[in-house]
Amino acid sequence: MPNRSLSRDSVGMTDARLLFDAAVDLFLGGQCHGCGAPGRSPCPACRQGLEPRPRPAVRPGLDVPAVAALAYDDAADFIIAYKDQDAWQLTGPLGLALAAAVREVARGVHSRTPIVVVPVPSSPVAVRRRGFDHTATLAQWVARRCGFRWSPLLRRTTATPDQAGLAASSRRVVQVGTMAARPGRAPAAVVVVDDVLTTGSTMIEAVRALRQGGHTVLGAASIAETPLGRHFA
Repeated sequence: MPNRSLSRDSVGMTDARLLFDAAVDLFLGGQCHGCGAPGRSPCPACRQGLEPRPRPAVRPGLDVPAVAALAYDDAADFIIAYKDQDAWQLTGPLGLALAAAVREVARGVHSRTPIVVVPVPSSPVAVRRRGFDHTATLAQWVARRCGFRWSPLLRRTTATPDQAGLAASSRRVVQVGTMAARPGRAPAAVVVVDDVLTTGSTMIEAVRALRQGGHTVLGAASIAETPLGRHFA
């Protein structure tokens, strides 16, 4: 009997959620960015697909531990919608995935060590076009969630050309020297975060700049990673 009652309650809660989502879709035209189902995004099924599954992400030339929470295909539609379609409601679901990767990087670090979450900086052009720096927004959310600090220690010093179609070696070349890090009052123990890890060239440059600024880089964390050898813009 208790199980049957719990089952009815769960069904009732699910029905209420579906009715609420249908109302959102009716009045606001909302739909899931993953599958197109009407209602809030992500829908319950796609939200399950965004449950973090942190795994090591090895990239040639990246000499710090790197962790990705998801495979790119599981998160791509949501990351794109968040960055370029004003889907700010995805901050939480994507933030939860990134937080899991950050925690995995920070695992084993002494509890008294102050950890700083540092976002890879978006280009000024992209920030103006989107109206916000999506990586910095996620870094703030993740830092609060994990009980860490965050800081925009990195900045772009040189614009990078369009990297679409470039091989990994070429991407590394165009990234070199494009970032600088503020030294800060005291050197920080840093976890660098980005939305997607592709070839690792951006993370390699971020690590170089932070070290040059006197900071200790614990590792790199991302929401998703692409398969090795598969590159995106």
